[in-house]
Amino acid sequence: MYAHINNSIYYHYFDTIINEYLIKKCGLDTSSENKTKPIGLVVASQANFYASASYPNMIHAGLSISKIGKSSVTYRVGIFEQENPLACVVGGFTHVFVDPVTRRPVKELPKEFLEGFKELLV
Repeated sequence: MYAHINNSIYYHYFDTIINEYLIKKCGLDTSSENKTKPIGLVVASQANFYASASYPNMIHAGLSISKIGKSSVTYRVGIFEQENPLACVVGGFTHVFVDPVTRRPVKELPKEFLEGFKELLV
């Protein structure tokens, strides 16, 4: 309607890039049968908007991790339109990883998760 991508859609982009990385590189198990591997719950999110992106232009995303805690991780995502080197949106969120049954924070992040996270730590 406004000839640009709605602000809320960027949060879908953040969620998609982060979860795809977690599944492919950290061993996140999103199946309903998972009773042992931690799952991530979003406890904070934010976005700063610098320019509009328009459909159907190509969108690129860059992912980094700014902080790793005992049970939490903070991600940063940059969204870029076409080949523009300046991000139109920068944001992300913080996951607290919890037991999939009790929903209580894990005492420590699994080794497989940490290995994947450290690849993106800046």
